[in-house]
Amino acid sequence: MPKTSKQTNLRTDVVTRASLHLATALALCGCASPPPARPQVPTPRIQEADETHSRVQDPAPVTDEWLAMEQMLSTNGADPTPAPKSTSATITRPVSFHTLVLRTFQGDDGTAARQWHKQLGTLVPPLQPKLAVHVDRKGSVVVFGVYEGWEDPQATIDMKTLRDVRVNDKKIFGAIVRTDVRPRRTKEQIHPQELIALRVRYPDARTIYTLEIGVWGDFDSGQLTPEVRRQRAESRVAALRSEGVPAFFHHDPTTELSTVTVGAFGEDALDPSSGLMSVEVERWQQQFPNRLTNGEKLNLPIQGQPQLDAVPQRSRLVLVPEW
Repeated sequence: MPKTSKQTNLRTDVVTRASLHLATALALCGCASPPPARPQVPTPRIQEADETHSRVQDPAPVTDEWLAMEQMLSTNGADPTPAPKSTSATITRPVSFHTLVLRTFQGDDGTAARQWHKQLGTLVPPLQPKLAVHVDRKGSVVVFGVYEGWEDPQATIDMKTLRDVRVNDKKIFGAIVRTDVRPRRTKEQIHPQELIALRVRYPDARTIYTLEIGVWGDFDSGQLTPEVRRQRAESRVAALRSEGVPAFFHHDPTTELSTVTVGAFGEDALDPSSGLMSVEVERWQQQFPNRLTNGEKLNLPIQGQPQLDAVPQRSRLVLVPEW
């Protein structure tokens, strides 16, 4: 529903007053008297159940293709663990939020970040209500605030204010980065048909390849909603699995694309020196030769050969993303 002029003026007034409160509180942080109390702000939500897709089914029964995949990954030093179990057809997706990153701790399990978070809240009390710690596989970060997105003017105002925060006449923050944080899910929240379920099942496998055979996206047309995009990819996977094909779906929140892949292959799937693929990968590519776009073949010109006719895009070997 479009915002009325009255609602817009009200939001502008709230944003302006919030900015003035923050600036005033920070300016007073070095004084003896405590800053005025501030209302609590929303804290980052870590997870939330998304819509239910009735088309997502249980994994297909074990077939020769599944056994071959298991054997291949096991011989590459992987330590297979039970596949993630899904008690229902609900796919739980983490709720991303827009925030300001104040400091990054590479390889940290959250210990260093929480300690810095505590020290910062003690040093500059007005910041405490909007500070939080986020931990993922790469490390941890201390963040400030939760905003509506890149267009939220309050994020810009707060960033400028934070850059000017000084203690003993010294700035306490280095580079402040705006970003969208996507909290990590637990193993139990990952559906067994998701591509990243392979990372959960084979945690010690350094490299896992898969053959990408389809992609769905709106491509700025305004005709394919995120819900429909995800549903079509998941339906395709369900259909393939009913035929005994080890298929997976992956929803990328950054590119806003949903992909469908088949198979899982170890490091020997691709020879880095020659670029040649293994016999196993070629067998799957013969069965699925094309990478379909929204369910249709996409003809592309041959690079460096403009005189030749365009050819259908081939299915391609891609790395299984981290989770």
